[in-house]
Amino acid sequence: MRPLNWTIVLLMTILFAAFTVSVVAAAPAGTVSTTAPIMAGTITPTSSFTHPVGLAISVYFSIPYTSVMSLHDSGVGFGVIARAYLTARFSNGVLTPSQVLNLHESGVGWGQIMHKYGIHPGRKGLGSIMGGHTPGDGSVPSTPGNSGDLPCPGNSCNALGHNKQKK
Repeated sequence: MRPLNWTIVLLMTILFAAFTVSVVAAAPAGTVSTTAPIMAGTITPTSSFTHPVGLAISVYFSIPYTSVMSLHDSGVGFGVIARAYLTARFSNGVLTPSQVLNLHESGVGWGQIMHKYGIHPGRKGLGSIMGGHTPGDGSVPSTPGNSGDLPCPGNSCNALGHNKQKK
């Protein structure tokens, strides 16, 4: 480095040291501590957070948000929660969401549950909730990328060679 650069570095170091000493010297007696403060108690959040998927499930089924989040916090995924509630809804009162969750957690597969209780397996997952379907009607909203009431599932009517006319 050139002598001018060294001079600038040395001057800045001296200024920083002088500033630090003046701040410490200006502090009232007994307020300077050499140990870090110990935080007692629990940490509380400063802002609340509402999980968008948990909120969508609670709104869709008209159940308390805290019920959905309690299940999720206990280790049950949002997809499993949604499928359990949808399966219970389409069982026409034969099953409750708790019963469906217990069956699934005991090792019974979703297909087996639906077959045993005569429930059609289509549209019983989180996608039907997040996709904006009306609760319980099994309808498919007409949105871009969705064939609506066309005879093909999803967006397949847009595939080459498919006729996009209604049957």
